[in-house]
Amino acid sequence: MTFSDPAVAAYVNENFVSAWHNRGPGFMNHEFGTEKSIFSYASEAYPTKNICTFFLTPEGKVFHYVSGYYSPDLFLRVLQTVMTLRSALFDESLRLRPQGLSDVRRAHAQSAKSIGETVAKARLWDAYSSWREFTAGYRTFTYRGETHTHTHQCAQSLADGLRYLASLHSRWTRVTELPDLEEVRYAYLSGNSFTEESEGSRTVEEPSHLAVAPLPRSPEPPPARPKEMKKKSEPAPTKVGAVKFPEGRSFAGVVLRGSAD
Repeated sequence: MTFSDPAVAAYVNENFVSAWHNRGPGFMNHEFGTEKSIFSYASEAYPTKNICTFFLTPEGKVFHYVSGYYSPDLFLRVLQTVMTLRSALFDESLRLRPQGLSDVRRAHAQSAKSIGETVAKARLWDAYSSWREFTAGYRTFTYRGETHTHTHQCAQSLADGLRYLASLHSRWTRVTELPDLEEVRYAYLSGNSFTEESEGSRTVEEPSHLAVAPLPRSPEPPPARPKEMKKKSEPAPTKVGAVKFPEGRSFAGVVLRGSAD
């Protein structure tokens, strides 16, 4: 549903060449009940290991990624952050700037700090009604005839996703060179361990080469989350170009457009 949102699709089409790589042979899921549950109770953010979107240079170097599913508004903010990272790293011809790596590390550090402050200011546990203020900047939306309505569970879902994004930005501050896709497609940071694997699939490991401590969680217990489902359909890709990816587990990938595209 994220990639089918008109605003997300337009932004991706304008700035990236996108491709979708599905799971290994035999994986198929048409079970709408699971999708409906996730849409209703965890639709703001679900940073699962199940899927990862990689942001690549035309040469196949990964300069950012995000694991899991995000609501259209939050994913648009992720994409806008990616474009900020692009400006720090590259010139208009997508050549690495002389100080690009140091500049992008600073950009990651600023994003981690800003996101962390956003979560800290939410006061989710000081007043039960604060979730309304926390989710106010995220529109409701419709998917396959179902209309999402914000609840306190959305605030917890959003907080989980933002904590993951802040932790991810913190890890990228340690990168001294951009990795190839093959280096990270089985070793990316995720916010939770839920995954759907075809038989014989290679598992995804935590990225030890980027290990840093995650942001601390609130000391109070979070509201009850829905039971993790074993099946979830993957969103349809936005097709604007063809990029060949290696065989293996599912992921989406977007490659930066150059100024001449």
